[in-house]
Amino acid sequence: MNFRLFKIPVGFLIVGILWALYSHPLLASLDRFLSPSGREIVRSLNHLGFVAIAAIVLYFQIRKQQKHILLSEEQYRNLFERNPSPLWIFRTDNFRFVKVNKAATRMYGYSESEFLSMRVMDIRPEKEAEAFINNSKNVPHGLSDQGVWKHKSKNGEFIYASIFTSDLNFEGNDCRLVMATNITDSVIKEERIKAQNAALHEIAWLNSHEVRKSLCSVISLIQLTKDSQSELERRQYIGMMEQCTGELDEMLIKTNKRVDELKEHDNSVQEPVTL
Repeated sequence: MNFRLFKIPVGFLIVGILWALYSHPLLASLDRFLSPSGREIVRSLNHLGFVAIAAIVLYFQIRKQQKHILLSEEQYRNLFERNPSPLWIFRTDNFRFVKVNKAATRMYGYSESEFLSMRVMDIRPEKEAEAFINNSKNVPHGLSDQGVWKHKSKNGEFIYASIFTSDLNFEGNDCRLVMATNITDSVIKEERIKAQNAALHEIAWLNSHEVRKSLCSVISLIQLTKDSQSELERRQYIGMMEQCTGELDEMLIKTNKRVDELKEHDNSVQEPVTL
């Protein structure tokens, strides 16, 4: 329960009780000194005095409440305007921006006036506009994690943003408050790690299957050559070994090429063991 709502009526009640307790006995003690007309004048002044004091008390109480309300509004306005995270408010009926903070203008490159002339689909790639509209119809009330969305800045660069929303009434309209966190670097890093892992998996597969297959073939052919009594067979085995070693050389060149490609993106990648 908000007790501040009762401060003004309680203050008015206290003033009224104190006035009744002290003014009436005082007036009764003065009655014997006053004529009937004088008594009426004094009682009228008493009533006017009560109204005047009540008005003064109400004035200062209301003024105090107004200052508190204005201070609260200023604090919330600063919380929005000076928030380091990009924030904006848009109408849910036409998707138009109605409020943006400075962090949003910095991240997307649009001025505040440009934002207020746009719709929220304008900061998204065209192919994601329909997905956004469909998703907006199913957003739950209250704070909601909307996941990661792909946005577009004024200069055409893509931004990956983690989105949280909350519905609210703003200036008499149904609106939605949005907080966006730029996670583009994290997404790009994650995609690069996935690509590196795929390349390393390919290299590991070449090392464990193709390279060892050719190497085992060469070892077997060497043994067959040693055991062969026929010159013709030995020549055939030598030819097969040349073919295997050629294939092995091609695979090692391919492996080293993939390693060099990885090094261009991440100097921390080390050359794998090839045998």
